[in-house]
Amino acid sequence: MIYCLSEVKKLLRENLFVIFIVLCLCLNIGLCFSDSGTRTAVNRLAQSGELLEGKKIYDTLDTNAIGSFYYNERYIKSSLLNQWIKAKYEKLQQSVDLLNEEDADLSYFAGEITPSVNEALFVYQLKTLMIECIIFLSLLGIRSFEMEQQTEMAALIYSSGRGRKIAKDKILAGGIVGALYCIILIVTSLAVFFATWDFSRLWDANMASSFHYVIDPDDPIFGKPFLTWQSFTLKRYFVCTLALMAGILLAWWLLTNLIMLLTRNIRYGWMTLAAVICLPFFGIILFSELYLPR
Repeated sequence: MIYCLSEVKKLLRENLFVIFIVLCLCLNIGLCFSDSGTRTAVNRLAQSGELLEGKKIYDTLDTNAIGSFYYNERYIKSSLLNQWIKAKYEKLQQSVDLLNEEDADLSYFAGEITPSVNEALFVYQLKTLMIECIIFLSLLGIRSFEMEQQTEMAALIYSSGRGRKIAKDKILAGGIVGALYCIILIVTSLAVFFATWDFSRLWDANMASSFHYVIDPDDPIFGKPFLTWQSFTLKRYFVCTLALMAGILLAWWLLTNLIMLLTRNIRYGWMTLAAVICLPFFGIILFSELYLPR
């Protein structure tokens, strides 16, 4: 435990991490002011109190018709994918019926600017925060095990019982410091965002309102309602997104430490982490015919 506290103090004294967090905060604060038109519209709606009402769309919505577009056109060569997509949209009809009973389509979200509002919060802010935290945790994990690997003593040190205890203390210390910095980054960034964007009249709106349509990037003509398996208000959806982010970051932190312990070489660790981060994006480009999820 003493070594763990010593490791925590050592990591907290690293100027590199402080500089990285400050740069991320500057970027995130800049994103808060990037879409001035949508921000002004959201704030005006919150102050005026004039809420728009949606229109009924779920009472006649047949999810099988949406699903058939995918498994007939996109996955026609794969019977397995056809079966999965068909089964998914058959089950989704139950959710549509629930949303229809609750009049989720009539709920006020943000009118015509709903897609822009959703993008500003869930894409620009939350997705950027997750990417920043992933990069930070990677740097933190590499720094924690850097000295032993640079001196090529990692295999010798971690082969003993005392060495394995040191490794555990390093992982625990890195987790404490990583959680602290990530919380500071996320809380500060979101505090500035919500101080700039007035969401007071939007939190209780249903995410699946008729104002929220999804346009498929591969088929821009084909638009469909935003559907959720359960009835989600914007507040609940936001909290669930944060919980999912926490789970992803925890998994990434454990993966980073596992990679650093297994590679036992700082260069190989860098390359492996970079490959894990970058390969999914290159895979979308190289294997676009597979329609990999973005």
